[in-house]
Amino acid sequence: MTAITLAAPLAGWAMPLSEVPDPAFAQGLVGTGMAIDPTVSELRSPCDGTVLSIHRARHACTVRTASGAEILLHLGVDTVGLNGEGFTAHVQDGQSVKTGDRLISFDMDLVGSRAQSLVSMMVVVNDGYTVDGLSVDREIAAGDAAMTVHGGSGADAGLPAAAPDSGEDGDGETGERSVVLPIASGLHARPAAALVAATKAYPGTVTIHCRDRRANAKSVVALMGLGTMLGDRLTVRAAGPGAQDMAESIAVLIEGGLGDPVVSTVAAGAAAGAGSQAAPAAPPAAATPAQPAAEEEVGPPFAPGEEVLLKGTIAVPGQAVGAVVRRFRSIVRVVEQGAGPDIEEPRLRRALEQVVAGLAQSAQRMPEHAAIFQAHRELLDDPELLDGALADIRAGKSAEWSWQRTARLQADALAALADPRMAERAADLRDLEQQVLTALSGKGPDVGLAELPAGSIVLADEILPSDLAGVPDGRLAGIGMAHGGPTSHAVILAAALGVPTVVALGRQAERVPDGAPVVIDGNRGELLVFPPEDTLAATRTAVAARTARREENRLTSREDCRMADGTRIEVFANLGRVSDAPGAVVEGAEGCGLLRTEFLFLERQSAPTEDEQYQQYQQIADALEGRPLVIRTLDVGGDKPLSYLPLPKEENPVLGLRGVRVGLREPELLRAQIRAILRVKPAGVCRIMVPMIASPSELQAVRAMVDEERAKLGRAEPIELGAMIEVPAAALIADRIGAVADFLSIGTNDLTQYVLAMDRGNPHVAAQLDALHPGVLRLIRLAVMGAKTHDRVVAVCGGSASDPMAAPLLIGLGVTELSATPAVIADLKAFIRTLRMEDCRRVAEAALGTDSADEVRRLVAESWPAL
Repeated sequence: MTAITLAAPLAGWAMPLSEVPDPAFAQGLVGTGMAIDPTVSELRSPCDGTVLSIHRARHACTVRTASGAEILLHLGVDTVGLNGEGFTAHVQDGQSVKTGDRLISFDMDLVGSRAQSLVSMMVVVNDGYTVDGLSVDREIAAGDAAMTVHGGSGADAGLPAAAPDSGEDGDGETGERSVVLPIASGLHARPAAALVAATKAYPGTVTIHCRDRRANAKSVVALMGLGTMLGDRLTVRAAGPGAQDMAESIAVLIEGGLGDPVVSTVAAGAAAGAGSQAAPAAPPAAATPAQPAAEEEVGPPFAPGEEVLLKGTIAVPGQAVGAVVRRFRSIVRVVEQGAGPDIEEPRLRRALEQVVAGLAQSAQRMPEHAAIFQAHRELLDDPELLDGALADIRAGKSAEWSWQRTARLQADALAALADPRMAERAADLRDLEQQVLTALSGKGPDVGLAELPAGSIVLADEILPSDLAGVPDGRLAGIGMAHGGPTSHAVILAAALGVPTVVALGRQAERVPDGAPVVIDGNRGELLVFPPEDTLAATRTAVAARTARREENRLTSREDCRMADGTRIEVFANLGRVSDAPGAVVEGAEGCGLLRTEFLFLERQSAPTEDEQYQQYQQIADALEGRPLVIRTLDVGGDKPLSYLPLPKEENPVLGLRGVRVGLREPELLRAQIRAILRVKPAGVCRIMVPMIASPSELQAVRAMVDEERAKLGRAEPIELGAMIEVPAAALIADRIGAVADFLSIGTNDLTQYVLAMDRGNPHVAAQLDALHPGVLRLIRLAVMGAKTHDRVVAVCGGSASDPMAAPLLIGLGVTELSATPAVIADLKAFIRTLRMEDCRRVAEAALGTDSADEVRRLVAESWPAL
């Protein structure tokens, strides 16, 4: 038997595991060891050994010593929910390390502000080892002797963290059961420890299989090493006496969350991209109510005259001046004990019926956004919400307490997801939580923002869709949210109302007092509090002038767009739903250059039928009154998953199955869409545009489908087929793609993120993404030059087409069609009418010789000062 002394992996206050604010570690379920409250931001190896695994969230690492002891190093409590944000791994699985080698570094401020605790654990997680010599209850330096591990010989290296799945679990009696994982952060340390505790006493073997890997269910490290995620389909296999009963019981424990909150089967299925839903999850135990998080100290209100600039994220462009109306929600304290199930259950059911009736009324008030309120109705229909609340009520709790607890558990689990669209559905659940609590209180329906003073700028932790359902015109001038995201349902409604909106302002927004004068700038993502009078006056003047200029521009917006020298530039609209089309025509759109068809496919449980699609496309074509309609085929994958489309899990979905790749993988889905487009009348009004083309062969494959479906429908007229240039490779071989495409359209949003290697969904780099970077402009020029080989039209339908600063550059590079957001079309056409091709070419050529997007923007501003 050997003994190894482990060095402290961190500097800080060393403490026994019993003081850790996590019961799985405190009770020794994960393993034996100690904890450190760190004062440094680097985790170092406590011994010589081999890295068994770095967790996918980079918050934990396991090192195996020469004697075979597996040492789990876990940074912070509940840090798995950060999904890797704030952590950087410096080693990889299988790497040899020496004592003191750097394993993981972390942002102490970020992790400390968002995790339950920074206290970090060092524990031995495999059997056959004992620990003594714990150096605790004192300050410890990194590298100091921390504890001694006895046992093992090094002869048996043990199981790897997650082994390839051979499908073999031994001889004798076997059992098997599949289950969808309902835990938001996968099998991290706490649920893994609970699973090990449930299997250790079993005399046979239990393995968990996920995708093409398997793990010993009696090993915390092995389970964590699977890298599981919410919605993964797990197979539990047991071998030994009573194997089938064992597999069934372990599956039931997984369905119940293993001590973690469970996410509803609807949400888990959506996150998995699975075609079938999970078995119903057991409701969480009523003995562990969700407690409100401790309130962060945000400081006193800003003093009058104290000019403060708060930075957030752009959600809805525009500027406004107004007085603040605070709508921050205070924590609702509810009575826990109820009057008995016979009274509380009918109360909850009546409240739910009242909220359902309110959703129907909201849909009637905003029919163009009825799908949002229908999505809320579907959330209310989720059996996990009602079943969880009823379980608490039957345990003696009040309807308010039970509903609030269940809704918050589900919302918190959704908010922890890596996918921003799924995480933002947490706002919808919080909305429903408030509506049901209001109904239970006996009050009338919440009037939301309907009674605001005119010209109000609302500040809130998060505006909910129900708040915006009945806002009269002119009352709401702007919205600022401390939290929230730019694709939430509330933001979609704010955009429909034309209300400048900034999200993610942070908790400092709570310091802005009621009635404070502010300037909200949705173009920059800023909120200026207590601005000087001259700034307020100048902004009011600018807003008024812009409004007047826009009204003037609208008078000529429906005329063809020609530059000052007579050059024809077509200005189309980007559309995302049927209701967008009439407004786009009013604003002067000469057609639709990009119809994002995802609105038909997202947030539903099955794909739309061919007839459903045809009817929607025909309505848009009718609203455009014969103008061209360019329909982009389904662009999902990446940041847009579909619950009913079984796509494999990907480490980097943005570089995986997206756009045309999904269509070619799921040809029946693509063919149904092609048929629906081909049926639209008149026959020549529609064009088909294919996203994420990287080679001519992909477009040729789609053209073959189009020709086959056209023949089946008996349609003689051909249909134009275009390629989106979003991949740098496509820009470089635009001449080859142009040989098989009828037109090209540049999607600058994706092209920019690929060229600059910056994920546009990553908040740490998104602000640096600028399509006017000279590298992006050079690729656009290459694409235009390649298209000219075959005399193909080149359009731009990405975000740059809506940016007035980009217009002269794109035109100067040879783009002849811009497809923009409807709200900017009148102004964009008016500006283009002042331009001359000679000037545009000169400035564009100069821009190609700069070093940064900032230089390009300065160049444009100097050339056209009125911008």
